[in-house]
Amino acid sequence: MVVIPAVYFGNIEYFHLLLEHNEIGISTVDGYRKQTYRNRCSILTANGVMKLSIPVDRTNGANTLTSEAQITYAANWQKDHLKALESAYRKSPYYEFYIDELEAVFAKQHTSLIEFNLELTQWLIDRIGLSCTLQTINKPLGDEYKFSVDPKNKSTFNTYPYIQTFSERFEFEPNLSVLDLLFNEGPNSISILTESKKG
Repeated sequence: MVVIPAVYFGNIEYFHLLLEHNEIGISTVDGYRKQTYRNRCSILTANGVMKLSIPVDRTNGANTLTSEAQITYAANWQKDHLKALESAYRKSPYYEFYIDELEAVFAKQHTSLIEFNLELTQWLIDRIGLSCTLQTINKPLGDEYKFSVDPKNKSTFNTYPYIQTFSERFEFEPNLSVLDLLFNEGPNSISILTESKKG
């Protein structure tokens, strides 16, 4: 079993890891850090790469665990995120196949960030067709998996190229949120994940 963090709409590298392992442990003792993929993701829009971020209340300040981080709803961030996804992907081949189900998950207004991330990750696992199982586990992250959760670390992961929504405007953007892959490739997403490789 690998022990990894719960992330928001994980990137292609994260889901390649899920592809490679049957049992996935999601750490409940992972320390919450700001400006990481725990509460943010990257999508491709008409203006280039855009970062979406969930507002979070750290209940214990700098000592807050990811399992203790609470989502805040002072601003209607769900509406903003869904509008950004619509703007970015409504013309993609598979957007209409998945967006209603995603909207239903957002409408639940989860309090816990880790519970929201787990539901989204399980939804993505099911739609992509991965065979791994997720379970929360009271163990810290392995050092090798801390790297993939921090956007400040430059990834050497090689995403197998696929046609993106704004491919006529931009060069291929690797390792975006796996949503970019799912909306553009649908059932073929698992083939792209399989062809992608660690650097």
